[in-house]
Parts: sequence; structure tokens; C-alpha cells
Amino acid sequence: MNRRILFLALFFVFVPASIGQTVLINDPAMPENETPLPAAERAFIEREVWPVLRKKYESEECTPEFDSAYLIRGSFSKPNADQSLVYFQVCQTGNGRGIVALALAENGKLTSVFASEAGWSAGARTLPDVNQNGLDEFALYYSGGMHQGAGGTGVDLFEFSGNAIRGIGWFQAEGFSEDEPTFGYKVFVKKGKVPVFTRQKFLQGNNEKWRPLGKLAVFKPSENIANFTTVR
Repeated sequence: MNRRILFLALFFVFVPASIGQTVLINDPAMPENETPLPAAERAFIEREVWPVLRKKYESEECTPEFDSAYLIRGSFSKPNADQSLVYFQVCQTGNGRGIVALALAENGKLTSVFASEAGWSAGARTLPDVNQNGLDEFALYYSGGMHQGAGGTGVDLFEFSGNAIRGIGWFQAEGFSEDEPTFGYKVFVKKGKVPVFTRQKFLQGNNEKWRPLGKLAVFKPSENIANFTTVR
């Protein structure tokens, strides 16, 4: 599915492929799995989280409305814990601009809520402890809207550090424009105390098939787009 309409979907679960010590973070050719947010999780968010977010953010610029949500699971804040992390849009405040939130829960109980001004939420993915500290990291996808005939999707990488969310870095996942071919990056990370990131660029042809452009190369993620602060 084209990233230009990715943010319209209700829910995506991304399961990263792992071969030994290498984890596939992003693949432009990887099909997405669309599933409605389970009723129990949706009711939980509406009951426990939305009243807090509405009180904090509702204004003329921001009208909180439950639309897209992305549920991932892992051990995010405690080793060997069975936790769920829901990533969703609080509101859209402009073209490619908006407030997003994260709700962390364990054993059916809300642990914490975080929010940030970022973009349009477009997916989430669990990363299985790539820095070998006993906790799973996670990737959040953003759609930036269209600006001067061009747009794309970016990915923020995060981990929990105590009761806070620490940024690991950002990378572009895909780009498109009215005049140029759509491009995307296949991105891997090699596990280690200092993870090593590599990527390869791909172009999408008229037949919607992807072809490689260049070789796999090491890169360093840029500064994170989002800066999550604790709401609850």
C-alpha cells in the first residue's frame, strides 16, 4: 500500500524479521498487516487515556479524535515483562503536523502516558532488544503530508530509560513526489551494545515493483523528530 494513504488505516502491526543478530527494521516492499484495534484495547484507551489527553490538549487548534491506533507488544520498560504499547494520533494541527501519544500498559493496567508534537502517525514496530540491555526498543512511523508536491514517511527509534522515553534516532523510510519515482530504504540494525545501522535505497517502478539502487551501507540515524514527555 502506498505510504501516501498509510495514515488513513486503522491499525498496523509490524513484526520485524530477525536473522541471528541482525534485525530488519524497514522494508518498502514488505506488505502491511491491517487489523482493527481490538475492542478491549480500544475501550481501555477511551476510558483510561482520552480524558487525560482531552483535558491537556483540546483547543481551537487541536480537536482530539480517536482515529488510527497501532498496538505493539514487548518488554519495553522492564525485562521479561509482557507489556503493550499503543501509539495513536491525538489530533492533526496542520499539513503533516500533529500531536501523537503513547500508552504503556502491563497486566491490563495503565502504566504511563506520553505525548509529543510530531506528525501524522503511520505505524509502529517492536525492535527486539537491539542494544542488548534487556529491554525492547520500538520504532514509530510518521507521514509528513505533502509539501510542494513531495512527501514521505519517517521513522523515530526509541527506548525506555527508567520512567522516561529516550530517543535513539530518526531515518527516512520512504519519499514520493509528483515528478520523481517513489523511493524507499531497506533498513537493518545489527544487535550490540552499540547497534550498527545499515540501509539500501530502492526505487519503485511503474509496475509497483521495487528495484535496488546502490549497495547496503552503514549510516547513522539523525536526531529524533518527537520528544515525548509524561502526561500521566
